[in-house]
Amino acid sequence: MKKLKNINIIPPVKDVYVTQGFGFNYVDFYAKMGLKGHPGIDFRAKHGCKIYAAHDGVVSFAGRGKDGGIGVELWNKGENFKTFYYHHKKNLVKKGQEVKQGDNIALADNTGKYTTASHEHFELYFCSNDGKQSCFVGNGYKGSVDPAIYFKKNWDKTNAYHRYGRKQDWLAEFKMRFKNIWLHDQLNKRGAIKKIFDTSFINALVYGGWGFEDVINDAMWENWAFIKKDDYLKGITPFLR
Repeated sequence: MKKLKNINIIPPVKDVYVTQGFGFNYVDFYAKMGLKGHPGIDFRAKHGCKIYAAHDGVVSFAGRGKDGGIGVELWNKGENFKTFYYHHKKNLVKKGQEVKQGDNIALADNTGKYTTASHEHFELYFCSNDGKQSCFVGNGYKGSVDPAIYFKKNWDKTNAYHRYGRKQDWLAEFKMRFKNIWLHDQLNKRGAIKKIFDTSFINALVYGGWGFEDVINDAMWENWAFIKKDDYLKGITPFLR
């Protein structure tokens, strides 16, 4: 699908890991609801994880849906689009409240009928000037469109890939990837030399403060891929902040 317009939205979570994309149809209940498939994006979010506003706007809904789930709808009146956030433990905003992009608007959970584990469901749809009518209601997703094409490039990559928000040091990356003989030897011994071309792996070593034994350990991936070593030692948990 092509962009309908240029709008500024960000993912509703700090640690981005997609558990179900837009249009996917793993189960049959979408058809029972009159949908072609999943009408949004599901993000991994542990119980109590903070959920953030994807854009500036006013809260047009904050409460329980028909299936008992707790959600928030946020309306950008200037650009005539809305975003919807669902399955919450608790909403932190009320209808009519103005919010800014990045404000904490809710806490994640597993409320509602069609859900199996704690996560954040996120939808995007364009609407009429008065906000009452969603456009493209006959598109098979009741007007919802794929939010992915409106996020910045590489939005679905790990925080390590994005250098944990730190300024890029090309020389340090080059030396780690191509001049570190010890690293090459260790990867060769494990038959994992291809990791030298894994941007997240290299950045965890260069920018994250992680050691080789940390990043080579698959059981530690969820930690080093999303938070720096200092944050890990402070007890910060990915998908819960």
